[in-house]
Amino acid sequence: MWYSGRSASCQDLDDVFPSSGSIGLAVSSDGIHWQRGGGRIEGARGPGRALDVGKVLEPNADWWWFDTCHLAVADVQILSSNSVSSGEGVYWMFYSGGSFEAVPLPAGLSSQDEAGAGGSDLEGLRLRPGLAMSQDGRNWARIEAEHHSGALFDVGQPGEWDELFIGGPQVVTAGPRDMRLYYHSYDHRKQKFVVGLATSPDGFRWIKQGPVFEGGSSPDDFDARGAAGRCVIRDIDSKKYFMFYEAVAADGGRSIGLAVSDDGKSGWQRHPAPVLEGSGEAGAWDAGAVGSPCAVSMAGGKWRLYYAGRQQRQGGAWQGIGLARSDEAAPRHLSAPTRFVRHQHETAKSS
Repeated sequence: MWYSGRSASCQDLDDVFPSSGSIGLAVSSDGIHWQRGGGRIEGARGPGRALDVGKVLEPNADWWWFDTCHLAVADVQILSSNSVSSGEGVYWMFYSGGSFEAVPLPAGLSSQDEAGAGGSDLEGLRLRPGLAMSQDGRNWARIEAEHHSGALFDVGQPGEWDELFIGGPQVVTAGPRDMRLYYHSYDHRKQKFVVGLATSPDGFRWIKQGPVFEGGSSPDDFDARGAAGRCVIRDIDSKKYFMFYEAVAADGGRSIGLAVSDDGKSGWQRHPAPVLEGSGEAGAWDAGAVGSPCAVSMAGGKWRLYYAGRQQRQGGAWQGIGLARSDEAAPRHLSAPTRFVRHQHETAKSS
């Protein structure tokens, strides 16, 4: 498991990008019990290599790069490309990173902006998407892409919906020369988080296709302020695309929603209720809010949902990573699971 965590030495952007800082690695033999490390990986060889865990990627020391302030992992896959390692499979990490460029904070983005006026400058707000590669999942090399900052592509032009940042780049390989990168931004004109799509034939050259999903339309909807981090998967059985997304309510609270599409590009049909919410249990690490979903399809049509959680409903860092399982007794939404039950007492705290 690759995850994002922030130490005291990294800039605090938890109110906007919870726990974004550096990227760590944890390992498990069953997907339930996980072991993390407190420092950087040591580069161990031999029998100890399997338990060499900890920080694997941190803010860039080269000042001209886009990720000098903080970074957060969005997706790791084993892919092959004729451009890399003679076509052999290697780990591809898609991540978002921010520099120390000061950007005016738009109205409604921060839960600490009680007046809803925005205006103050914030370093690290201008996220761009990046790519790193590894042969072992522990030692990573950044790939310098065509944008002058090394990013895969740039934010939108002034006035476009994604001019502020490109967050959570996650890739689905839909077919030969058909790679799809889903990301989110904050449209300050609508004051909503919106999911967009970019496509590529090879994973290096990307063309934006525009926004594809923005959550609910009513102020009372659980996702009234849109969809942020998400996990898009093509279901093996139905061939439909499932989007598990971090739903943002009118008051800034977070839960996990679901939308389904036939082609993964348009016609997303949202389920009208969250599939997972804060537990509401007094003192629980995930009592107030959940988000940052990662769904895994299991045998027999069952699903696992890894998620981040925190005690408070609005603002602040994610305080741990949890696991929930699909409730097979619950009704389905266009073949997708609509209710998840927490796996009790098996949570792992993030750094």
